[in-house]
Amino acid sequence: MLSLILILLDLLTLYILFFLAYFIKVFLKIGYQFSFQFYITHLYWLPFLIIIVLYFQGIYTNRFSFFEESYRIFRILTITLVSILLFAVIYNVYDISRYMLLVFWIFGSLFLSAQKWLFKKFIFRKGLFLRNVYIINNSESFEFVKRILIENVHLGYRIVDDKNLADDIILLNPTLKLNELSNLFRKYKNVKFAFAESGIPLLNIQVENVFTRPISFISVKNNVISKRMDFTKRIFDIIFSIILIILLFPIMLLIAMLIKLTSKGPIFYVQERPGKFGKIIKIYKFRTMYENADEMLYKILKENEKLREEFEKFKKLKNDPRITPIGKFLRRFSLDELPQLFNVLKGDMSIVGPRPYQINELSEMGEYKDIILSVKPGLTGLWQISGRSDLDFSSKLKIETWYVLNWNLWLDIFIIIRTIPIVITGKGAY
Repeated sequence: MLSLILILLDLLTLYILFFLAYFIKVFLKIGYQFSFQFYITHLYWLPFLIIIVLYFQGIYTNRFSFFEESYRIFRILTITLVSILLFAVIYNVYDISRYMLLVFWIFGSLFLSAQKWLFKKFIFRKGLFLRNVYIINNSESFEFVKRILIENVHLGYRIVDDKNLADDIILLNPTLKLNELSNLFRKYKNVKFAFAESGIPLLNIQVENVFTRPISFISVKNNVISKRMDFTKRIFDIIFSIILIILLFPIMLLIAMLIKLTSKGPIFYVQERPGKFGKIIKIYKFRTMYENADEMLYKILKENEKLREEFEKFKKLKNDPRITPIGKFLRRFSLDELPQLFNVLKGDMSIVGPRPYQINELSEMGEYKDIILSVKPGLTGLWQISGRSDLDFSSKLKIETWYVLNWNLWLDIFIIIRTIPIVITGKGAY
């Protein structure tokens, strides 16, 4: 029933976009001005075709998180509409409007995802169309996965404690025997394998089957050493940093003036940090501490055992007396890190990546060090949208290792989008 409702809503959305595209075309006088009846007669099939492709790609039959579903919709629309466009260009089919295809690609990617987010959030919070899910607990990550399912309302899952009441089963870091697995597949339509806090890179996998023999390969695309992906990320960093520097330059100028007027010392704080492959780079920040901050820290940690334990766990102090009044404001909204846009433009950092670790932290990174240092540090990252300073050092290492192993451009875009509300609210920053 839910699948049918979602299909009808998407079909309605696509036809609204159809009308919108026509009126924009008429208003802006784009291309040939055919009548509305002409487009209805020649392109009525386009929304239906998009719905059919989305259906066979599992959009209406599977439960995806919002960003996973949005990515799949964007990818499906891109492939489908580019294929139609190539057909129209090669065979000179002028009945297919290039402008209409462009509108469906841009607006469809945005509005289909937005409409699904609003609708699913509404019905699932009302307790409608929820699927009961039972988690087979073979791992200490049980509470972690449970929390993720509860937080992701878009999935529409209700966690149950009785396996007999479940619609779906989640195998957490599965270690089941063949007969146990067989019993599950006889009873449940959907059996999901969850690899929580795993070092296995699964975001860029592709399953390859031999078919003539009972064997399958899981092929992992290593984007970290891909020259093409590295070039794409660098171009993205350059363009994004230039745009942000131009837009935020007046704010940076105002911050520089406030720092100079409210405390003694330089405007910028420059610190050496390990960059890609451990190469030492200079990180630029707006100064947020008093001039004698290092001496103050040494004295504080020496005299206060509780603060020393806090610093050892988080590598920060929540109520740090070394921070200036204007510095507290800058840190809360991450404005002190704006000069790092010049680090990105220079090529020492990326817009998205692991946090820039301190040199004295390298010895504590253990087995995670080589993986994390295989990429450039980032202005923002998965650590920032997962808790920021509220995370302990060990949790940051695990999160950032997962990011490096699973990196792709869509993950970076997701992190940037999620960073915006985190920075505005100042959550987890100090």
